[in-house]
Amino acid sequence: MRLYATLTFVAFILHLVWERSHIVLYTGYEAMEGALPVYLLATLGDVAYTLGAVLFVSFFTGCLTWFIRVRPQSYFGLAFMGLAIALFVEFKAMALGRWAYTDAMPMIGLVGLSPLIQMTALLPLSVFIASLVERRLQGTLRP
Repeated sequence: MRLYATLTFVAFILHLVWERSHIVLYTGYEAMEGALPVYLLATLGDVAYTLGAVLFVSFFTGCLTWFIRVRPQSYFGLAFMGLAIALFVEFKAMALGRWAYTDAMPMIGLVGLSPLIQMTALLPLSVFIASLVERRLQGTLRP
């Protein structure tokens, strides 16, 4: 489905830029290095979480294309889901010793601010941009 391909592409680009520019705020991730740079692995995970959140909402709405015409207040729900995902990922990673934060990471309690902002902002932004692109391709959005 083109809509999900667009969402995947948009989320990939946004998260890749974020991960690449914020990798300096982390340490201890070197053990995760492999065939792919760790920021690329993190980006793929971010895209998976984005698609998972959208599909989760699709399950409850009964419509896979619900986000083509999402209402403005729905972006707050997506932002909240992004925050919940970020908290889950960060606490899990800390518990498993996957990575730690450098002194440069701004903190909110025990969690870094950067990943919280990332998922809270980029999940709804990815959906917003993908919906704009899709409506433009369908001809229902005027230039």
